[in-house]
Amino acid sequence: MSQLFDDMAGSYDSWYETPSGRVVDRIEKEAIYAYLEPRAGMKILDVGCGTGLYALDLAAKGLDVTGVDISRPMLEQAGAKAKHAGLDVHFLEADALQLPFKDQSFDAVLSVTALEFAPDLSTALSEALRVLKTGGRLVLGLIGRGSDWWRLYDEKSRREPDNIFNRARFYTLEELLAIMPGRTVRGKAVLFVPPDFDYSREEQALAIEAEAVKSGRTDGGFICAVAVK
Repeated sequence: MSQLFDDMAGSYDSWYETPSGRVVDRIEKEAIYAYLEPRAGMKILDVGCGTGLYALDLAAKGLDVTGVDISRPMLEQAGAKAKHAGLDVHFLEADALQLPFKDQSFDAVLSVTALEFAPDLSTALSEALRVLKTGGRLVLGLIGRGSDWWRLYDEKSRREPDNIFNRARFYTLEELLAIMPGRTVRGKAVLFVPPDFDYSREEQALAIEAEAVKSGRTDGGFICAVAVK
């Protein structure tokens, strides 16, 4: 599995420099941070951190961040970016199913679009909860099954047998909420703007997004949930 991510390391960040990548990142981050409630000094673990999209942003906000991933090239990219930005982030090669940390080590645990690829999501979430301090938040973001974005990835994987999404398992918001451990579980769906939209029209994209969220739709391309230990 790690080889699939290793091969993507050099080009992974380039999509976030496109109009669609920038808007999607904004929509997803707003949803995640509303649940995470990051604050300076918070000790946080980013599971499946990849090239550090969230880890570096949180470190820049003054959080004490540790990022783990199974792909060494991804971690090397993340480390290089952190060094260039002058940020102190601890990156470590590790498996989400067996985290190398003591119980109750972190104030919060975060994972975004990574655990779709875990062979056992329930075990990965149990590990995340184990290393979380009592009263801390576990925040998870996944690609939403049944969405326009999911259909795009599903079609790609059908055409390309070696596509990375052939190794993923997708969930609906209802399924995600049912599997989340901990207490006071909450969740929501966002990213209702379709992948073929002209994202250079950013204001219109955000207006479409706001209307869909307001209507209570749950078939968004990005689903997220929070639980308290």
